[in-house]
Amino acid sequence: MTVPLLLVLLLLSSVPPLSAWDPDLELLDLVEEIQINFYTFLSVEQDASPVEIKKAYRRLSLILHPDKNKDENAETQFRQLVAIYEVLKDEERRRSYDDILLNGLPDWRQPVFYYRRVRKMSNAELGFLLFLILTVGHYAVIWSIYLEKQLDELLSKKKKEKKKKLRPAEEPRCIGPDRSDRVSERPHWQDILPLKLSIWLYLSIKHLPETVQEVRQFYGEYQQLKQQQREEAAAEQEVAPRERRPKVKKPKQEFPVYLQEEPTPPRYEEAAASIEDIEEQMDDWLQEQRAERRKASGWAQHELSLLGRLMVKFPGGSPGRWEKIAQELGRSVAEVTAKVKQVKDNVSQTSGLVKLSDLKAPPLPVRSLPAAEEEEFPAVRRRNRKSAEGGGRV
Repeated sequence: MTVPLLLVLLLLSSVPPLSAWDPDLELLDLVEEIQINFYTFLSVEQDASPVEIKKAYRRLSLILHPDKNKDENAETQFRQLVAIYEVLKDEERRRSYDDILLNGLPDWRQPVFYYRRVRKMSNAELGFLLFLILTVGHYAVIWSIYLEKQLDELLSKKKKEKKKKLRPAEEPRCIGPDRSDRVSERPHWQDILPLKLSIWLYLSIKHLPETVQEVRQFYGEYQQLKQQQREEAAAEQEVAPRERRPKVKKPKQEFPVYLQEEPTPPRYEEAAASIEDIEEQMDDWLQEQRAERRKASGWAQHELSLLGRLMVKFPGGSPGRWEKIAQELGRSVAEVTAKVKQVKDNVSQTSGLVKLSDLKAPPLPVRSLPAAEEEEFPAVRRRNRKSAEGGGRV
């Protein structure tokens, strides 16, 4: 209860006065300071016009000016004259002054009265007043708490008495200690706020070394706890890799059970096909062997004549000329090109160009070329075999 009251008072004391009230407050302060009717001070009537008020101000300013007035209070009188003229020349402030003349200054029943008093106080006076208000409010709160507890206990006691009267024949029950016996302690003058603050400050200073020691002890225990936690974490990290992994039982190997299969009759078609493949492989091998022998023995006369015919068949500029000639001769491209170059060199060394016609001689009969017959015989045999198989399938 004391804390909210303190906050409210602090807020009220820190709020600056509103600027709209400043002219009215200045007017009230001026009226309270001069304590003479402004119209009487200027020697004019209350219903005088602004022109008359201005003439009176000029006349008095020549008299009360500090340069011409040798009185000690000349500056104060001239300042009051200027303030009176500023009030009366303004229509709104003049009406406010006329209202003050009619109703008088605010009294103690109006908030402006206290505000004007507080506004004129110094910081020390304002602090003392605030502390006094807090002290009285704190003591009033203590008494209110005490009276509230007393009222609660009184009401609870009356309720219990009514219950006892309504149930007189019932057996007594085990009832705990009566709370009404516990009477709150009555507030004393030692409970006022200044004494409470003084006692609290004295005890705080007295127990300051013990408090510092307890804080240090608590901080040391906290550091030890953190160090212990770090050591435990490091130990757990070291132990974790060393932990043995659980043994996993290897599954038993199941050996396959071989069943005796029934013998299947041989398929003669596959056997025949395999024999034909073997014959083709043998024919290819024989051709490769013959080609190797030809390479080792050099170029024969019939190969040279065949080379001439192939060069006529595949003239210069035809795509893949040397590859096709090499394929027909059964030799590599390098061998064919080397032989052609050799023949050209021989022709260029001899006189005349008739030697090139030797390469274009008519082909010899097949009967006189046993090597060509040996090369063509496997291919003919394969064609005959394939045609026989095709006729059998149809």
